Amino acid sequence: MLKKENRLTKIVKKAGEKKYFSPLLNVRMADNKDNKTRFGFVVSKKIDKRAVVRNRTKRVLREAAKHFLKDLAGRDIIIFVKKSLSFKDKEEVIKELSKIFK
Repeated sequence: MLKKENRLTKIVKKAGEKKYFSPLLNVRMADNKDNKTRFGFVVSKKIDKRAVVRNRTKRVLREAAKHFLKDLAGRDIIIFVKKSLSFKDKEEVIKELSKIFK
């Protein structure tokens, strides 16, 4: 679980945000005024109707996001999940996020 200071509570569009796309994820990044990295995750019912699968996907993403907290200081990051990610393991998600964040 991410610490409360590293979580986005509301997902809003910001001016000057950058968008990145991959086969598994869509990512929106914007600078924030704090020097903290905050993550938000969007896993819709289009991914899977079962809450168990959506919650597992969010847990995997949260664990993967912990690896990038120090590298991305001062940014708000929103991750939108595509259907192909729902049954991937943590290592594959970390590889995909590292490609995007470079």
